[in-house]
Amino acid sequence: MAELASSSMTKTLPRLLAPALLIAALAFAGAGHTQTAESEVSSVMSQYLRLWNAHDAKTIVAKIYRLEPTHAWSTEAGLKGEFDRLKSQGYSHSDIFGVSTCMTGPDTAQTELRFSRLKTDGTLMPPRDRVSVYRLRKFPDGWRVIGMGGAPASGMVCK
Repeated sequence: MAELASSSMTKTLPRLLAPALLIAALAFAGAGHTQTAESEVSSVMSQYLRLWNAHDAKTIVAKIYRLEPTHAWSTEAGLKGEFDRLKSQGYSHSDIFGVSTCMTGPDTAQTELRFSRLKTDGTLMPPRDRVSVYRLRKFPDGWRVIGMGGAPASGMVCK
């Protein structure tokens, strides 16, 4: 009788474990994909911040943005106009003091930037504390910003 139970158990156990192992493997692979995608998004946003502080409209439009054609910053001239507007108010650069990224799907993300804008004389451009949320999507040629907007000081909520 013990031999029959043991034989039955050795046949049943692999059938029960196989689905559990498959689920665990898929969950582990999905977590790795999320970490890789999140690091790719972080890399794009770091590049964006360097380019923004260099006022490099040409490279931002070519390598970072993929905005709707109706967006004012979807062209080099449009983004250069924004930099010119800011510089006319004394703008020098932005100090970043917080970056958070949420993966909203396998090929979509949101990144929240907390920052202050500084003038060439070292003073702050009000308001001191600013928050912007960027929406990103992965295209065949990489992650691109597809939209952005201001956010309340409480910031975004990742779900």
